[in-house]
Amino acid sequence: MNSLRILVVEDDYFAATRLTQEITAAGDVVVGPFADVHEAISRVGTVQAAILDVRVRDETSFDVADSLFRSDVPFVFLTGYGPKVIPPRFQGQRVYAKPSHADPILHDLHQQHRQNVPQDSESMETIVLDMIHRSCAVMPDRASADRLVEAALLRAIADTREGRIPDDIRPYMMALLDEEYRLRGRTYLH
Repeated sequence: MNSLRILVVEDDYFAATRLTQEITAAGDVVVGPFADVHEAISRVGTVQAAILDVRVRDETSFDVADSLFRSDVPFVFLTGYGPKVIPPRFQGQRVYAKPSHADPILHDLHQQHRQNVPQDSESMETIVLDMIHRSCAVMPDRASADRLVEAALLRAIADTREGRIPDDIRPYMMALLDEEYRLRGRTYLH
């Protein structure tokens, strides 16, 4: 199962920390967690799924949900208030009671994602997301992981211009990432 970039909107520090740890342990990448709906909305274009606490500080996450819905990004709600607080426009969305373990939520999000996206394991999007996931596993923080992936992608772009890209792109891209980490991984730490 490919990893997903999952937006987490949760304002309770302990719940957000637990959810983040469980998502990461399952092999997915957490974007956030965010305790501000406006900041979360700005990240909708960078994720493949989302977990939204319904009540976030003095607001609701329904604006984030609207943005996700328009972008065809699967999401679920978390709430301690029960499903009756969900507006009618989201009646088809899954609602999980707080606190919930991440496993059933992640299973649900992966299933929704598979239904929304054609299953092309060789799509460039899937390959780059796998590169990000691998990079997050070897680098100490997200910023250095992103710099490592960016460097590997820049090398691939340069190779493309010179006509040196093989037909089987996944192993090639992963090898570029591994080589970049081995040769220059430390330089991306700062």
